[in-house]
Amino acid sequence: MSDPYLRPAPPEGVPGDPPPPGRVTAPVGPWAGRAMEVVYDPARHDVVFLRGVTSPGLAEGLSDTGWEQAGTDGENQMWIRDRSAAAGRCLQRTACAALAATPPARRLA
Repeated sequence: MSDPYLRPAPPEGVPGDPPPPGRVTAPVGPWAGRAMEVVYDPARHDVVFLRGVTSPGLAEGLSDTGWEQAGTDGENQMWIRDRSAAAGRCLQRTACAALAATPPARRLA
């Protein structure tokens, strides 16, 4: 699995199963009534969890900056951002902005 995913967390004080090569695990806390952890590749993805009620523009702001909602359990939300895709969009916006700011070619006299 290449995208971040949730799995049950081991009991406190008990080592969990090792993540797949190149991945790490991080505790999530309660998710749908169970203690969970997220497994992801930190070189490729950013992961954030939102708890409870959020401000109305938060989801729009996250989406505008390359985040995608990956799941919800009703009260909590998991958002992920593919770092390489976000960098590509940023470079494209920067290149497009630079082209738009460049005056059209003109004949030199």
